Amino acid sequence: MKKEKKKSVNVILVVLAILVIVAGIILLQIRATSFSVEIISGVSEVNQIVEISPNVIAFVGSSSAHNYVEGVAGLFYVQNHSYELFNISHYFDNGSIYAIGYNGSALLIGGARYVPQENTSILEPTLILINGDKVYNLTGEIPSFYIPGQIYSISWQKNFWLIGGSALVIEGSSTFQVPFLLKFSNNVSDLTALYPSSLYKPLSVGSGIFTISSNGSFSFIGGSHLFNYTVTLFNGSNFTDSKQGLGAVITSASTPSGWLFGGFNYSLNNTHVTLTMLGLLNGSRANFIPLKYEVGLVNSVGYGDGRYIVSLRIPVINNFTGTASEEGIILSGSSLYTLSPVFSKLNTSINSVIGIPGYLLGGGYISSSQGREGIIILVKA
Repeated sequence: MKKEKKKSVNVILVVLAILVIVAGIILLQIRATSFSVEIISGVSEVNQIVEISPNVIAFVGSSSAHNYVEGVAGLFYVQNHSYELFNISHYFDNGSIYAIGYNGSALLIGGARYVPQENTSILEPTLILINGDKVYNLTGEIPSFYIPGQIYSISWQKNFWLIGGSALVIEGSSTFQVPFLLKFSNNVSDLTALYPSSLYKPLSVGSGIFTISSNGSFSFIGGSHLFNYTVTLFNGSNFTDSKQGLGAVITSASTPSGWLFGGFNYSLNNTHVTLTMLGLLNGSRANFIPLKYEVGLVNSVGYGDGRYIVSLRIPVINNFTGTASEEGIILSGSSLYTLSPVFSKLNTSINSVIGIPGYLLGGGYISSSQGREGIIILVKA
């Protein structure tokens, strides 16, 4: 009798264990599917999003239809998933918007557009300020030396804006890329002469400032020069803690642990392969966080609502068809060393991520045979 009783108890324990496992799988599935992907009609891609309030985010990107491209910007409402577009696309006709910043009352928006010049067209960095219901075109204040060029990054530092980008310069018969850094308060001033020359000299290609993030007192400025990433901090007067290394930095965010940054590195075995790069700058020391996704790039980083957020774009090959595609992934966690996937989707790029109370948000696009569609991703935190 005792053996039969013991056997029945063991069976019950096994059944309970199976139920626990099944319940765990279901919970994981629920967690993995607790997101929504909202298509922004008329928008081909979302390049950056910023928080305006816990229920409102602003986004920028581009729209492409019938061989015509223009920059777009608008507001997305988190609670009802509705959106509206600003009437500013004519400032970015035949161009795109890459960067947006918010200082609590105004939006600064930057990108580029092609403008006619003699028998051709040239890429002009374009800058727009939206303050309430008024729009100010600041493009004419950008030094002409940075034409052709593009604005890639914008951030608000305490009481002024920082604007970063890349421009083409011609010396003799050679063409080079140079980074530029502008400051805007009452007017636009050029800080590029103060920018550490070691981060862009000797003149080469692949140079630019692609990300700026601020915590009030300091701004993290990241980019690339030739095959190296570039990093420096700006306190409003001076640049400190300048660093270089193999790769490129394209995204950054201020966090309680320091400056989180991401981008890509180059494989030493295959120059056609890029490797994901995620780092943390704390003081003068940069630490790199290993990711299980080695091949690809870190597209965006963010921090909000007590969570670190990292988006990746990785290559995927179908073993049955041999077809190559890209997968967009969002990782999140309360620690950089406990990041786990909360979203993944094929043929998707997540170009910008932020955290707000209750949600992780991403902006990007979905690719199909019909082209690209701009999206906002909402993941319940």
